Amino acid sequence: MRMIVTTSHKPSRQQVLRALKLAKRLNVKYVSRRHLVSRKGEALLIVESDKISALKDGKRLFFHPSLAIIRRANIRSGERDYLIESLNLRGNERVLDCTLGLGSEAILIAHFLPNGKVIGLENSTLIEIIVEEGMKHMKYSQKWVEEAVKRIEIFKADYKEYIRKTKEKFDCVYVDPMFEHPSYNSSAINCLRPFADNSTVDANDIEIMKRIAKKRVVVKARWNDSIFERYDFDHVIGSPKSGIGYGVIVI
Repeated sequence: MRMIVTTSHKPSRQQVLRALKLAKRLNVKYVSRRHLVSRKGEALLIVESDKISALKDGKRLFFHPSLAIIRRANIRSGERDYLIESLNLRGNERVLDCTLGLGSEAILIAHFLPNGKVIGLENSTLIEIIVEEGMKHMKYSQKWVEEAVKRIEIFKADYKEYIRKTKEKFDCVYVDPMFEHPSYNSSAINCLRPFADNSTVDANDIEIMKRIAKKRVVVKARWNDSIFERYDFDHVIGSPKSGIGYGVIVI
């Protein structure tokens, strides 16, 4: 994927300097916004005044913790959150999030780890930068989000390679790959699609995850995805309404 770094219109000097630094880090070209001619299939990494966003084929992607905020509010109002339930956290665990994406689930998990940590892996360079920079520079309106983000460490990595090479152990390993049978009703996920790694999890991956997990392995998928037929989980929980399930392996 061809990538160019630029800024929003009428940028500040600080934005331009950040964009130049980012282009050097990625070893890609920086183009002033007023001289920019966008081409189909090209990804623009845009340094804005308050965030970094990506634009490709009309789809814009940026970091925002809104989904984590909504899910925490639902939990506080008494609703079940099947991800948090499936992880069965005590608060001091190290959780490996193999598929960080836009980070909303990592933030939610980290909120329930006051003495723990989330290690987030993201294979897409664009997504990793947007989330890492967003978490670092965003001004949070809610204190709990600001505190949760401090307990997240992000790495650019292909989780399939990482789990096979790492010598570390994690209390919980969580993976949320792109679904085999996606729903196109989510605007957030639809914006993610042009930038995301679309590889799926297989039984061999899960066996490796079991070797590096001390307590649990959790796999997220749609009920009609084949992983629930191909792998015998200890149990599966989830919402029939959303069509999403969590396969749980207890170590």
